[in-house]
Amino acid sequence: LALHPVACPCSALFVDRSYSKLFFVLYSSICFFARLLQKMAAVVAPLEPVSVPTALGNREVIDVGVSVLNLQKIDNPQASLHQCASRYGAQTIRSVFEKLELKDSVSKFEELNLSDNNIGDEGAEYLLKGLTSTTKDGKQVGENLKVLLLPRARMGTRGVKAIGSLIGASKSLENVILSSNICDAEGVEGEFCSGLAANKSIKSLCLAACRLGDRGACALADGPLRSHPQLEHISLTFNRLEFNAARSLAGMLAVNQALRYLDISGNTIGTEGALVLVEGLKKNKGRLQKLSVSQNEIKFVGAEAFCKLFMSPEGKSLNFLDLRHNLVPYKGMEDLRKALGKPLTGPEGWMLVFGDRQILLNR
Repeated sequence: LALHPVACPCSALFVDRSYSKLFFVLYSSICFFARLLQKMAAVVAPLEPVSVPTALGNREVIDVGVSVLNLQKIDNPQASLHQCASRYGAQTIRSVFEKLELKDSVSKFEELNLSDNNIGDEGAEYLLKGLTSTTKDGKQVGENLKVLLLPRARMGTRGVKAIGSLIGASKSLENVILSSNICDAEGVEGEFCSGLAANKSIKSLCLAACRLGDRGACALADGPLRSHPQLEHISLTFNRLEFNAARSLAGMLAVNQALRYLDISGNTIGTEGALVLVEGLKKNKGRLQKLSVSQNEIKFVGAEAFCKLFMSPEGKSLNFLDLRHNLVPYKGMEDLRKALGKPLTGPEGWMLVFGDRQILLNR
């Protein structure tokens, strides 16, 4: 606009039409070459193309020569979520690793994002077989893989067990997300717990909304979580956890050396579960740094116990504590805020800041 003869204060410079024509030609040329460069950048030849079948009845080319394979795609905004989820499935996974097997080469994948695809139990087993197979010189095909994203991949008990075996065989995996795969407690028992116990590399594991219940959480807390040397973060949110799970997690916290962030939001551990978890945290000796127990029906007594721990010398290492939505009545909120030195009449909202530490607290 600054160069437009109408918008520019010095529009007298453009009285001569030749100046305007010259500017228009230059501007059009710049736009043309910009669009051309954009198209050239978008059309990059695949490094190692492989044609894979889709559940939509066609075939697509996937590049298996890249470090990040992202199959969480919505290319057409008019496509339904069902179509997007059905696009890549078990046969896609099978084709990818068959190609790598024919080449007798190690996969370059450092991250596999298979979120929201119909991978299913069969696809999980193809992943296990493909990533744990070896080349002729004895190298594991999936030796470079660090991140595996499989939320909402329609896996059940069998599929999650297969991923557990994959975890056990991997020396490189650091981040695994398996949320919203309904596997029940049986999915994390046996092979999954054994695999997690054998693994020495995972730092973050998300098992949110897998319907584990107390039985599944206890299998993890009484087993591999007690002594895993690297696992710093675990999410067990929205898994129908109650008192028994809280008791097992408390026992795990008393002896665990590596865990720094525990998220059990969206469960029902109740007041008794909160109190036993606080006792476990006291025995943890300050190793845990972040804890979320929001939406757990711990009520005033449970919230008060956590707040007292947070303000005590035993809880000084906790730099993040989420206590939101725990059925604390208004009078209880007044008492808690006063005890924390942050009365309701103050400027703070839900987030109460104590230097570099935070409590999230509401009714």
